[in-house]
Amino acid sequence: MRSIGAALPKTLKSLGISRRTREAQALWLWPQVVGEPLARETHALKLTGGTLLVTASSPALAHQLHLERGMLIERLNEGIGTPAVREIRFRQSSG
Repeated sequence: MRSIGAALPKTLKSLGISRRTREAQALWLWPQVVGEPLARETHALKLTGGTLLVTASSPALAHQLHLERGMLIERLNEGIGTPAVREIRFRQSSG
């Protein structure tokens, strides 16, 4: 008899839940990865096709985070447990 732990990943994947779970994890982990001060100035919107879309409060902050995206991707994927995030795109928040 297989354990639930062994069967669950395959079942979740077949239901498409695994992908959505990774997307939710990326959004949930974002504030922890960037820290409290930056979490107030940024917002992870969605993860689509391996690209995480993040808004930033200013163009300068978006540029700074863009320069640090390799480390951010690594930390996000470490938290998710799989290479779900391949790229991060930053844009200035509207408003």
